Amino acid sequence: MRIALLILFASLCARFTEAQSLQFTFLDSTVVAPKPIGQLHGISAIEYFPAKKQWHVASDRGGYFVFDSIKTIRDFEKWDKIVMPKLTNYWFESVRFDKTDGRFLYAVENDYDPIWENRDTTTYVSYFDTYPPKLQNMRYLISPIPLPADNKGIESMAISDSGSVWIAPEAGWAGETEVGQDTIHFLKFQKLGTGYQPPKSFSYLIDRSGCPFGPTEKRGGIAEILSVNESQLLVLERCYNNGEGGDNKIKAKLWQVTVKGSHLKKDPEPAFDFNKNLSFDPDNLEGMSWWPSDNGKRKLILVTDDNPGLKNKQRTQFILLEEK
Repeated sequence: MRIALLILFASLCARFTEAQSLQFTFLDSTVVAPKPIGQLHGISAIEYFPAKKQWHVASDRGGYFVFDSIKTIRDFEKWDKIVMPKLTNYWFESVRFDKTDGRFLYAVENDYDPIWENRDTTTYVSYFDTYPPKLQNMRYLISPIPLPADNKGIESMAISDSGSVWIAPEAGWAGETEVGQDTIHFLKFQKLGTGYQPPKSFSYLIDRSGCPFGPTEKRGGIAEILSVNESQLLVLERCYNNGEGGDNKIKAKLWQVTVKGSHLKKDPEPAFDFNKNLSFDPDNLEGMSWWPSDNGKRKLILVTDDNPGLKNKQRTQFILLEEK
């Protein structure tokens, strides 16, 4: 009887832990030097590799950085002017490490139409069993597919503690991207030994109302996702209002979602509203990772993409949030 009660209590505690709603508060921020000074520009992906205590930061134009001595977010500002990236052919949008075995996964989004610097027009997810990667061992989790809409490929990826991989399209897969179609789908790949089971699909209601004046951003977009536990994710939704009638500002909310059957259900309120809970205007939020915490509270780091060109006056921002 006692054992049965203990099992029931443990089960209830587990359900309560999974059901609790995360809320975050602003902790700190910093910006790096404006273009063309420094190297941390066009950043779209960030990940912490606990096994080596490394930060991995990547750009959507092939630059890849590994930092071994980041103690605070202001250290990124210090390293910006002296660090040199490893140059690759991959236009990174997300990078992740599987804690169970150190596997390195990344998402790539090329341009919708071929351009002089990149003729590839596909988006995909690949992985290597180790980092640094051995090129002959690269495998696809999602093979290259055409972008379903302009500037809307695969931007988001999360890995749970068990090694399951979640993948979200920025604005939906083919046939899901247009305004009026508010249901899109995430894919979950359950890890099985050294491989993965066929993906399961989970519906998600995306916000199409945030940026009606953005030529491409009126579709809305998912910039990044993170695993909270085996049945919950954090989803960073953002869009950019520009053009006639727009306010030329990023609109962004961080949502906690929970698996309910084959649907991902949002909490009633966002975990963090970047337009209400910051004292400054957020820029083009792109990358997100858990930050190591020593006080029992979860911390998040986010990084913005300052986009190509010297005229836009954008600067790379690092923003640190902490669980309330």
